[in-house]
Amino acid sequence: MSQPKVSIIVPVYNAEEYLERCVNSLKNQTLEDIEIILVDDASDDSSPEICEKMAKEDSRIKVIHKQNEGAGKARNAALEIVTGEYIGFSDSDDFAEPDMFKTLYGKATQYNSELVMSGVIFVDGNMFSQKGESRRKEYFDKDTHFDTEESLKKLRMGIVGATPDDCDDSKYGMSIWKNLFKTEVIKKNNITFKSEREMLSEDALFMIDYISCIKKATGIKDAFYNYCRNEASISKSYKKDRFEKSLVFVNEVEKRFKKDISPEEYCIYVDRFWQAMCRVLCSQEIMYAKDNNLGYSKLKNRLKEICTHRLTVRVLKSYPIYSLPFGQRVFAYCMKYKMYFLLKVLVGLRSK
Repeated sequence: MSQPKVSIIVPVYNAEEYLERCVNSLKNQTLEDIEIILVDDASDDSSPEICEKMAKEDSRIKVIHKQNEGAGKARNAALEIVTGEYIGFSDSDDFAEPDMFKTLYGKATQYNSELVMSGVIFVDGNMFSQKGESRRKEYFDKDTHFDTEESLKKLRMGIVGATPDDCDDSKYGMSIWKNLFKTEVIKKNNITFKSEREMLSEDALFMIDYISCIKKATGIKDAFYNYCRNEASISKSYKKDRFEKSLVFVNEVEKRFKKDISPEEYCIYVDRFWQAMCRVLCSQEIMYAKDNNLGYSKLKNRLKEICTHRLTVRVLKSYPIYSLPFGQRVFAYCMKYKMYFLLKVLVGLRSK
């Protein structure tokens, strides 16, 4: 059997409600020369049976069953057996447009790029949106190449954050599933995923490590990946240790950037990430308190922990908040000056 053009890795954990929609969107890709690797992470619903059933129906599907260690380790298990020339990723509760991998693979071979990046369609919007809303986000308005040391350096920083006048908190998007990666680079450099049980945004670290090993990346116009923010999504659900995991992520990012980028260059990007993360953390704390009828004193203590942490204080003191988009600017000023009740009001108004 010839080498597949693309291997698509899907970690699966208790995804019975969405799994077939996801896999069918991959089976029906216009690029037929693919393999699909489903990694069952010790699901305790019917996901393992669904995986096996779909593998019997399509010889391009492989199934791995493993002990529960999280999505990062599940992807690592698949990386050990991939055979495709390139690698794509999907989460089991999302789905891809039919031309996604044909387009990404075509651009990769056309430009001899080791990384091709596209946009994303946010289904059900963000944490404040109503069900049924969607938003299309494209990061490039034309085919854009990163093929110099300086441009690849800026790409790494732009994965994590953005400059103050950018409308989005990440200039190029932190996630892996909208992109295509060359298998040879991953295997040659032994690039793997950290566990999301240790830190947030483990896929962003994977992106940084990967970009550090390539000579050319290409960003393209259009969006093909449907990211579905259901109630169980990691990014939407409340996690009490999210703040601590965010701090671990920042530390890991700075360790990598310090190797070849000066703090004067990367701090503005990392600081944008941090103030954005604090905005998310505060919003989730406020919404969790509301949903669980927690008293204001308990909520205030949690918000105080975030807003008075030395990293938050340093960032909000030095960051040009006045350059941020209006809504982000107001939120940042409220965090900076410890206006916790006003934060509660702002989140309450937006979540209605």
